[in-house]
Amino acid sequence: MAASAAAGLVIGSGAVALAWNLSGSGDGQAFTLVGQVQIGGSSGASGPCSGDQEFGDLDKGAPVTVFDSAGRVVATGSLGSGAYDAFARCAFPIAVRGVPGGSNSYTVQVGWHAKKRITNEEARTGSLVVKFGMA
Repeated sequence: MAASAAAGLVIGSGAVALAWNLSGSGDGQAFTLVGQVQIGGSSGASGPCSGDQEFGDLDKGAPVTVFDSAGRVVATGSLGSGAYDAFARCAFPIAVRGVPGGSNSYTVQVGWHAKKRITNEEARTGSLVVKFGMA
């Protein structure tokens, strides 16, 4: 009886671990970091956009670099096309594939601008928003 209970516990634990890893929540599981870059715009602006002046490097294809908590580059990607949102902010989508799990936090750098530290949860849930030229 004890042997079958132990076997059930091992099998059950394995199933939970498998489900955890398949969900992308496991520490070593790679994931796609999703978010957005926003640049302050002008009232009433609409349509496609790109950065200008000090943000002139922010446009479709601008590099997005992801660092782990030890400061190592772990993934790179680029900005998608910019478009003004409902609040007249110039918004660019971010999607960086292949970010390895296992780091407590990550740091994201867009173009050559300052790095932004984010939590593991922010990295995994799509809640990343990097703002430039906004109060």
